[in-house]
Amino acid sequence: MSQEIRFDGKVAIVTGAGNGLGRAHALLLGSRGAKVVVNDLGVTTEGLGSSSAAADAVVAEIRALGGEAVADYHSVTEGEKIVATALENFGTVDILINNAGVLRDTSFHKMTEEQWDLIQDVHVKGAFRLTHAVWPIMRDKGYGRIVMTASGAGIFGNFGQCNYATAKSGLIGFTNALAIEGASKNIRVNTIAPIAASRMVIASGIFPEELHAKLKVEDVAPLVGWLCSEECQDTGGLFEVGGGFHAKYRWERSHGRFLHTDSLSPELVRENWERITRFDEHSVHHANGGEGFKELFERMESRAIGGNQYVDMEVAANAVATLETEYTQTDAALYALAVGAAKDPLDRTELLYINEFKGEEFRVLPTMAVLPATQVFLKAILAGKPTLEGLELPFAKGLHGEQYTEMYRPLPPKAKLKHTMRLKEALDKGKSSVSVLEIHTTDEQGTPLYYNEFTSFYTGTPGAGLKRVASVPATPLPEREPDAVIAEQTDVNQALLYRLCGDWNPMHVDPDYAAKAGYDKPFLHGLCTFGYAGRHVIKAFCNNDSRLFKSIRVRFAAIVMPGDTLETRMWRESPTRVIFETRAVERDVVVLKGGSVEIFEQVPA
Repeated sequence: MSQEIRFDGKVAIVTGAGNGLGRAHALLLGSRGAKVVVNDLGVTTEGLGSSSAAADAVVAEIRALGGEAVADYHSVTEGEKIVATALENFGTVDILINNAGVLRDTSFHKMTEEQWDLIQDVHVKGAFRLTHAVWPIMRDKGYGRIVMTASGAGIFGNFGQCNYATAKSGLIGFTNALAIEGASKNIRVNTIAPIAASRMVIASGIFPEELHAKLKVEDVAPLVGWLCSEECQDTGGLFEVGGGFHAKYRWERSHGRFLHTDSLSPELVRENWERITRFDEHSVHHANGGEGFKELFERMESRAIGGNQYVDMEVAANAVATLETEYTQTDAALYALAVGAAKDPLDRTELLYINEFKGEEFRVLPTMAVLPATQVFLKAILAGKPTLEGLELPFAKGLHGEQYTEMYRPLPPKAKLKHTMRLKEALDKGKSSVSVLEIHTTDEQGTPLYYNEFTSFYTGTPGAGLKRVASVPATPLPEREPDAVIAEQTDVNQALLYRLCGDWNPMHVDPDYAAKAGYDKPFLHGLCTFGYAGRHVIKAFCNNDSRLFKSIRVRFAAIVMPGDTLETRMWRESPTRVIFETRAVERDVVVLKGGSVEIFEQVPA
C-alpha cells in the first residue's frame, strides 16, 4: 500500500460545507489531519434563510473522527470574514475550496437582473473575496492549494442556466490566471466540474432519480483531496469527476487555415469554413497561451501562408511526392520522333537521337527531361488523389502555363530515375489560381541530373486566399531580324504519337473530352511544342550537340493544332544565351513566347 496522503498541520477552508459536496470535502480533509473551517450560511436550496445547524453538524462529525474543526456562518460574499475565522482559530490558511453555490434557473428571456447578479455574487465574487483574502497569506508562506468548483454548464452551457453557466465558466478563467500568478510561490490552483447528486442537483431535477445512488457526493472528494495535497504539483487544470470517473479537460485548437490578408472577405471565410473548423491529426493542444501564440507567430513567419478551398499552403508546402521511373534508348528515340526529329531519315544530323546502334554517339534530347517528371502528378490524377497533400486544384481546369527545365549534365542513353516533387508556390491571379511545382531528379545513385518547374493556370478557379503576385511581362524580343529561323510542319497525328511517350492527358486524344472543355478537337501537347522549340535551338546554336543545352524557360501562349507548321525565331543575346518565340504559321499565332535557352560553354562531365 502506498503512503497515505495526509494533511497534518494544514488549515483548510471549505465553503458550502454544511451539505453535499462541501461536507464530503471537509470530512475527508478533517479525517486526514487537516484543521477545517466549515463554512455554511445554512440557506435552503433556493438560497433563502440562514441557520448554523448544517455547519455545526459537520464540525461535530469531524471532531468525532478525532479531527479539529470550527464552524463559520458568513456568506461567501464576505469572504474576508471567513478567512478571519481561520486566522483567529488556527493562525493561517493552506487550503481553500471554493464550493458554495446557489441556483436561479430560468430561461434567458425571463431572467431578471436580480437573478443574474445573485449568481455572479455568490459564485464569482464569493470566490474572489475568499481567494483575495488568502492570497497574501499563501504567497508569504510559499505554499497554497486552491480548488474552484465549476460544472458542465460552465463548459458547455445549459438551457435555463445562462447566469449559472457564465459564473462557472468565469471560475475556469479565474483558475487559469491564478495558476500562472501563483506558480512561482508554490500556489497550485485547479478547477473541478463535478457530476454528483448534491442537494442542489437533486432539487433541480437535472439527473433521473435512479442515478442519484450512482453519483454520490463522496466520490468527488478523493480527487479534491489529491489536488489539495502537498504532493500534487498540477495547476491550472480542469477536471471532470463523478461516479468513479476522473478526467482532465483541455483546450484544443484546430489546425485552421491562414488566408492572405489582402484577399480576406466573408465569402473567402465561408469557402474555407470546413477546413477552419476541422479537428484532425493536425489539431494542436497548447499548455498555455504563450505557447499557443508562439506557435501561431512561427506559422505567420513561414513562407507557407495562405489557402483557399483548393490549396492549404501550410500542408502543401511541406508535402512531398516521389516516383521512380526508367527509360531505355528506345524510349529516348520515340521521344525524339514525337517532337519531330529525323523527319528526313537521310538527314544524318538528327539520326543520333534515333539510331541506338550509334553506341556512345547516341544522344538524348534534353527536353525529354519533362516526361518522367510529369508522371509524378499524372499518376496521382489517375489514382484520383491530389497531386500533393493540401493541393487539390481541379486537373480538368488546368492549363500548363510555363515550363522551366535545367540540365546539370547530359542525359544518359538509358537510366533509372528518382523524382521528388514539392509545391514551390501557389498564387492568386484574380479569377484564376496558379501552382508552381518543382521536381528534382537524380539517377539511382542519387546524382542530380536535372530540375523542372511546372507552372499551371487553373482558369475559373479563384485564387483568393493565396499570395497575390503581379504578372511579369515576357522579355521583349529584339527589334532586329532573328539570327536563325527554323520551320517544321507537325503531322496530323502528332499528338497520338507524342502521347505514347507517357503524357496521356485525354485532352490531346479524345474528341469528346476536348469538346467538353470547349475545344473543337484535340490539340497538341504543349510539351510537344516545347520539344520542337528546344530541338530548333540545339540545331541552330549548339551545332546539333544536345549535350551543350543547359536550360530552357518558356510560356505557353496558345494551343497548337496537329498539322500546324511551327516556326521558331531565335536571337543570340550572348555566346551562352538565346531568346526565341514559336508561332503556328498557318494561323499566324504565337504559341510559345518569352522563350530563353542557356547554353553550356563546354559539355559538362
